[in-house]
This record gives sequence, C-alpha cells and structure tokens, in this order.
Amino acid sequence: MKHVIIGTAGHVDHGKTTLVKALTGIDTDRLEEEKRRGVTIEPGFAFVDFDDGSRAGLIDVPGHERFIRNMLAGSGGVDLAMLIVAADEGVMPQTREHLGILTQLGIGGGLIVVTKTDLIESDWLELVIDDIAQLVTGTFLDGKPLITVSAITGDGLPELKAQLRSLIDGVGDKDVKRPFRLPVDRVFPVDGFGMVATGTLIEGSVRVGDIAEVLPSGEKATVRNVQVHGDNAKEALAGQRTAISLAGIKRGSIKRGDVISAEGMLNVTESIDVKLSILPDSGRTVKNGSELHLYHGARTMLVKVYLLEKSELIHSDYGYARLRLKEPLPCKRGDRFVVRFYSPVETIGGGIILDTMPKPRLSRSKSAIEALKIREQGSETDIAGLAANELGGVISGADLCKRADIYGYICNKAIEALTAEGRILQLSADKYLSKKILDKLSKECRDLLNEYHSSYPLRAGMNIAEMRQKLLAGNDTSSANAVLKAIKEQGVINLTDTVAALPGFSIALSPEQNKIHDKLIDEFEKAKYDVKSPEELAAMFAKNEKRGFEQVFESIVSSGELIMLSPQIFWLESNYREAVAHIRKHFETSKELTLAECRDMLGTSRKYALAFLEHLDGKQATKLKGDVRVLARGLDRC
Repeated sequence: MKHVIIGTAGHVDHGKTTLVKALTGIDTDRLEEEKRRGVTIEPGFAFVDFDDGSRAGLIDVPGHERFIRNMLAGSGGVDLAMLIVAADEGVMPQTREHLGILTQLGIGGGLIVVTKTDLIESDWLELVIDDIAQLVTGTFLDGKPLITVSAITGDGLPELKAQLRSLIDGVGDKDVKRPFRLPVDRVFPVDGFGMVATGTLIEGSVRVGDIAEVLPSGEKATVRNVQVHGDNAKEALAGQRTAISLAGIKRGSIKRGDVISAEGMLNVTESIDVKLSILPDSGRTVKNGSELHLYHGARTMLVKVYLLEKSELIHSDYGYARLRLKEPLPCKRGDRFVVRFYSPVETIGGGIILDTMPKPRLSRSKSAIEALKIREQGSETDIAGLAANELGGVISGADLCKRADIYGYICNKAIEALTAEGRILQLSADKYLSKKILDKLSKECRDLLNEYHSSYPLRAGMNIAEMRQKLLAGNDTSSANAVLKAIKEQGVINLTDTVAALPGFSIALSPEQNKIHDKLIDEFEKAKYDVKSPEELAAMFAKNEKRGFEQVFESIVSSGELIMLSPQIFWLESNYREAVAHIRKHFETSKELTLAECRDMLGTSRKYALAFLEHLDGKQATKLKGDVRVLARGLDRC
C-alpha cells in the first residue's frame, strides 16, 4: 500500500485544524495551550481514510509566524500540500511565506482549499480566488485544483476528499529498501517503553530489533517498539507517521531535531555545499558572510553563507554556496532546506544540499563549480565517478558510496556501470581506481622512472618497494602492486618481481665495465654455490677499478643476474634456479627437509645451505618447523 503524507499550510486562524477534524474526525490540537489560545503550536497528526480502504497521513502545522519553526519540522516528510486560505480574509502574509517554504522543500503536488465559505458572499469569494490565482502563478500549485469548503456546513468536503484521493495516485512509490531515516520532531517518556521519538519516516523501513543510530551524537541502540499512526506495528514504512522507542536510551540522549537512522546512513557535517535560491518576493539581500537561520527536517541552526559564483543574491536569484554550520548536521545529498533571515526573522529562500563532505578549503574555481553541477544535475553514475576522482588512489566501494553520498545498492549499480564503461578499474574484490587517477599516476610513474634512469643508468630499474613508497604512499602493498600492474598493462612500464623500468630501457655498459661484468660472471659460474663475499669480490680488481666494480655489481644485482640470499651471499640466477629445482624435487617425495640434506643435495657448505633455506623462509616458500623445513606457500614464489 502506498503511504502518503498530506500537509496543511496557511495563515493563522484560517481553519486548518477545523478542516483536518472535519476530514478525519481527529482534533490535532493536543496541547492545553493550543486549545486555550485557539492556535496550533506543535504539528498535529491525523489520518484520513478513503472509501476504497486506503489511508493517508495528515499533518496540521502551525500558521502563526512565531511558530514557523514547528511548521517546518512538520513539513519535512510531506508529499502533498493543502494551501489553506480563509474566504473571509483572503491571502495573508503567512500564506505567502508558507507557499514559499513548501516550494523550497520541493513539494511537487497539492491543491488549494478556500475555507469558511459560509461566512462570505459569492462576490467576495470570486475576489479571493483571483488573488489566490495570482499568488500561485509560477509555483508548484499553478493550475492545481482549488476547492471551496465549509467545515461547519460540510459543503465541499466530499469534493475535497475525492481530489485528495486522486492526487495520491500521482505520488510515486517510496523506496522502502533504502536505509531508514526518521527526523525527530517530538520526544517524550512513556511508562514501560522509556523515551519515545516521533516523526515522519521519510525513507526506508524500520522494524523492531533493528539497530538504529541517533545523530549527530552517534549513539547506537536497538529499536524496542514501533508505532504507526498510534498503533503498535512490527514495521514502519516510508511515508508513515512513526513513533519508535530505543532500548537503553536515557532521557536527554535524544532531542527534537536529531535524526534516528540506520547505522552509517548519513554523513554528519559542519559544512555543506548547496544550491541556494531566494524567494521572488524577498526584500533581503544575501551577501558573503551573511548569517541565516537554517531549517533542515526538525533541526534549526545558525549558518554563515559563502557565495561561490556571485557577490550577492537578491529576490529570485540562485547560485551555489558553502554554508558553514554552527553545529553538526546529519544530512544527505539531495535534502531540501529553508533559510530565514537572521534579524528580523523572515523566510527568504532555501535550496538543496549537493555535497555533505566538501573539501575544507573553499574553492570558487571552474572545476569546483562543475563538480557541483554534476552533483545537482548528474546521474548517480556521474556522481559516483566524480567521487572516485575526488578521492584519488585506491578506494573501497564503501569509501566511494560515502563520498558520493549514494545509498549502498544504488551506488553498487553505479560502480558496475562505471566499471563497464572503463571509468573506474576494479583492482580486486572491493578495491577500485578511477581511470582519471590511473592516467595521472601513469604520468607520475613515467616521470619518476625517467629521472631514475638518468640518475642510475647502470641499474635495471627502480626497486618495487621504492616505487610504491614514492608513487603510492599510504596504500597497502597489495593495493599498490595492483596499481603498478594496471600501469604496466597500459604499456607505461616494464615490471618484474623486483624492479620497474621504462619500456626500451636497457643497461649500457662501457667497454671497461663490460670487462668487469664478464670477470664477475665468470667468477660466479666457477664458484657456483660457494661464492665470495662482496668484499672478496672487490679485492679481485685494481684500485682504479673499484668504482667500476661497485657500479657493475649493483647493476647485475638490480637486473636480476644475481640473487641476494643475504648481504654477504649472492648466487648467479641460473645457479639459484638450479638449487630451487633440487628442493622442489626433494619435496615431491618427502614432506621435510633438513639443513644437512640441503647441504649434501647442493654439494656446498652449511653456511651457504643455511643462507639459501633462510632466503626461502623469507619468501614464505618454506618454514622452519623444529629442526626441519616444510613447505609453506610453495616454491612457485621463488
């Protein structure tokens, strides 16, 4: 069943509460002060039943100017609006203000109700209707039905009810699969249930037993009880008037203006980037540094405005802005808000939240404005792609969804689309990299290697660990390796297990260096496993060849011609592979290998056999178990 909330709006004493009672049989003036003064102070809640068995929630919000804050709290979850104008008074200041508020909150459907028709003559009624037509021209109520009623005589009530039922059919279904969100407009204790919070469930569904988060405090608790329109229920759905109690929550832990939501659903921020619009009939000017009252859901706070495109905004203007908040605000991209002037207090406009996690440094650059345009007008896929670029580096799906401010399953679809389009790369199960960032890293990698090859022409390339540190600091090893692999697949670098180099690069030895190289290789071939230390090798060369030896030795180590078992023991790569083959063959028939067996197998001394086995342990190919080695991850790692 579709769950729709209808809200009333209009000037004080224009008959809203009386009309609601006539439609529903429920008196929404629940406070003693309201009954005494004859005005609605807090939003009142009722429901209207239709002949086909359907039901809609109905919010009666205050009309007096000083109660505008409560009116805004009640209108946060409204789908349809009834703008109510008393026939005996016509359009009044708060009629205009309420219409402006409803427009800024993005309410797209509704109708106009002219009440108290039993008090006036038909000629006067025609004048009132003409004034209303001028008022709503260009607003969401332009061209919408206008019904004249008398709650006292009952005239027009059947027609009004029929029109409301017709409008409900045009309201889109709410996505109950989303995480739930309940802006809190009332909190009170109930014996046996503890603290109860009420509001209109504006998104998702909540059930008894769900884990809820109270924001902005971040306190978590289990949902103990759920009520819908005053009746106990196992579940409340988006669009329903809902009351929930949370297990273990103490008095004072929840207050009006807080939000109760599914865990991790909302960002809590002290800065938001927005599209700010000024009402057509506002006489106020918003400048950089202006202080305004912000109304979001049931929360109210002071904010300071920093315009991003213009020096000021006047009536009918709109533009992007950064709002610095005086206190933390739990919110979501796409949320609507209203702003009122600081002094005197009057509604001047509102808008839509575009970025709940803006960069701390304010930017008015072209790229910053373009990013906000994407957040305002782009698809979820475009917004997720923007977020991937902004985050930079390797990111998880959760990181991307949080930055994009898109719900999980919708964000996952966006990630799938971006991956299919090649705009992001999936590096592993939950690791992604923007193609734009990959291209940037590829250029940086190319520049690093150009400089490295120029500085170290006799090295085969930059050590992988050094490359990770310089290019991808802050990423874990597996993520950094995945990025380097992606850069290699672009053809930017050649990559081995140990070094990275530019394609086409090769070591070019001088004739003298070639002689040293050949002499060293000959020595390693003759020594096989019983090799000399680097110091002993250096002693083979004349004093004027020492620098050449150091360069060539470093070169053949970096190229992989020599494998380092320890700082004092290096084996020729071919001899190392032969030794690994001996070990592999041994483990084909045995589960264990002793040091003595390895020594005898290679025909070398205990010193070299132990260095070789410890090298295999370091690669996690084998591991020491007591006095013997057993296979760990296997010799394929060598």
